[in-house]
Amino acid sequence: MTRFSRAARAVKLAVGLAGGLAVGLGGAARAEGPPASLKPAHVAGPGLNVADLEGQKAWYMGKLGMTVANTYRREGKPFEYIMGLGDGAGAAIIALLAAPQRPTGPNGFGRIILAVPDAKGLAEWLKTQGVENREVIANVAYVIRDPEGNAIELYTAPKP
Repeated sequence: MTRFSRAARAVKLAVGLAGGLAVGLGGAARAEGPPASLKPAHVAGPGLNVADLEGQKAWYMGKLGMTVANTYRREGKPFEYIMGLGDGAGAAIIALLAAPQRPTGPNGFGRIILAVPDAKGLAEWLKTQGVENREVIANVAYVIRDPEGNAIELYTAPKP
């Protein structure tokens, strides 16, 4: 193959790619991403860096009824708890990771959203347990905070 024909092929390939890109940009957004067998199925849940690992574990268990789905240890000592709601494999989780040097206050994202059958009822019950709440949408969304200040939204989808 000559140098000229290689250059012509390269130009033809570039024009074809550019044309395909232009068509792709003009249409609806397409998710390329990894092969279907490797693509993430869903967001499992957030991970919180916490100063008081045992205290946070106890709070999530006592106030929200979560259970420890898994414990990761270093040198025999827990450094991370995977907290779940007992919904089986693939269920949403909250990972609590020991980070004693982290700054005080909430983690850097907005909030954790928990789907609950009765947001108002749970918010009222938690209030009897000493957990204050803020109504965001009556009977639909209430925000509480864990002991380290992380926002948790209790959410019940509105009825049609």
